[in-house]
Amino acid sequence: MLMKFFVVTIDGPAGAGKSTVARHVAEALKICYLDTGAMYRSVGILAVSQKKDPVDVARTMDFKIIYSEDGEKRIMVNGRDMTALIRTPEADKEVSKVAAIKEVRRHLIKKQRSFAQGQSLVLEGRDTGSVVFPEASYKFYLDASVEERARRRYEQLAQKTTPPTLDEIQKDIIRRDNADKKRPWGALTIPENAVVIDTTNLSLEEVVAEILSHIEE
Repeated sequence: MLMKFFVVTIDGPAGAGKSTVARHVAEALKICYLDTGAMYRSVGILAVSQKKDPVDVARTMDFKIIYSEDGEKRIMVNGRDMTALIRTPEADKEVSKVAAIKEVRRHLIKKQRSFAQGQSLVLEGRDTGSVVFPEASYKFYLDASVEERARRRYEQLAQKTTPPTLDEIQKDIIRRDNADKKRPWGALTIPENAVVIDTTNLSLEEVVAEILSHIEE
């Protein structure tokens, strides 16, 4: 039997399938889902577009996740729909920059932890199981080959815009991997006691089932 309130963290590099998997796990468990990457992307986009200090943006940002009647997730920041803007190549370039700023991380981690007050939560990112919720009840780390992650990102972008080439996306993923692993705060790492899942040759349904098998034991 699951405890009254619990936290599930899902970490991993870009393109490993974290967001989609986390959303489906949360739906299966009927609990809240938090996309932490959307928070950092929002800070990056707003800081550039409004020419503001990313720390000030993170400190004052009102971040909400809402769902339409058909179940589509919308990212609302300061009352503005940022759903499309945070999934652009421009957002990809800014996210690692702002995520490396210690004070930005401090403000956003505080906001992330507030989502778990009085409710169970599934969240995903780079350091959710190592820094944000090191005592989480269930921790997972998703990975996949660089080639597969680039292919997934290409298909995701192609649904909304004209994407960069696969080679360009792959190079950007490698760049982000290096930046995420080397940053001094909240670096991408496998959290202690996390279950590691290589999603390269697994379907979405298989990954979700594997995670649920550990949670529902």
